[in-house]
Amino acid sequence: MEHIVNTDLGSYLRQMRERVRPEQMGLRSGGSRRVPGLRREEVAALAGVSQTYYTRLEQSQTAHASPQVLLSIARALQLSADERDYLLKIGTPVQNPHEPAPRDDQVSPYTRMLVESLGNVAAAVLNYRCDILSWNSLYHRLFAPHLDFEAPEHAAQRPNIIKMNFLDDDVRALYADWATESESNVTYLRFISGSHRHDPLLAELIGELTIQSEEFAAQWCRQRVSNCIEGTKLFDHPVVGELELMYQSADLQDGNILKFYHAEPDSPHEAALQLLTMDLNSVHQR
Repeated sequence: MEHIVNTDLGSYLRQMRERVRPEQMGLRSGGSRRVPGLRREEVAALAGVSQTYYTRLEQSQTAHASPQVLLSIARALQLSADERDYLLKIGTPVQNPHEPAPRDDQVSPYTRMLVESLGNVAAAVLNYRCDILSWNSLYHRLFAPHLDFEAPEHAAQRPNIIKMNFLDDDVRALYADWATESESNVTYLRFISGSHRHDPLLAELIGELTIQSEEFAAQWCRQRVSNCIEGTKLFDHPVVGELELMYQSADLQDGNILKFYHAEPDSPHEAALQLLTMDLNSVHQR
């Protein structure tokens, strides 16, 4: 029998069903509704499947469904594109479930050279678990100057950006809106878990965070999903103060992710970032 790590199709469907208000779907919200959101029979009718079949899915009596059925349910529950993709991942069988997880902890010399050349951009290479495999000096200075610059080179010391955001007080204090940042981290990790249900290291990371952070555990149980690939973050940096940076992610050929932060040109935030770079240079010259 297939063992699914960190995902539960039934509980995900139930969470998504309970968040949809009946009036959103043109249904009457009155009557004796014991739980918030839609009833199972309403979802089944909207999706064009039998109530018995949908109930079996939600009660985890049926482990998988066809993509066509899952897409119909996604439309009925008004899922976002990321939520729909996640539902498809956890609702269909895993291909080659016993295949070992790929080794994604190596950075090619070309990628390392690229990261180091981005002097005015804070850049790092992450694997899908958000372990930092390489960072340039500015990324290190921006996020974690209290850690050894060589830490990403050693598996035992390698920083993980999500663990740092929840468990490292210095990193946590960087964010002007930590509540939003923490939610973004959890929803991204949930999104990633759908593609890597049999990765023991990912399961270990989620387990460690669940045990060590009540905030993470509470957010993980909500089963919210999103793929965070670009946006803006506001930092309260101890050296340069308020710093609004845009971030983007790019997939690399080796399966890793290039993450970089930059400021709007000719803005006070770009000046602050340049000041942080200057501070770096002065440290290196001592």
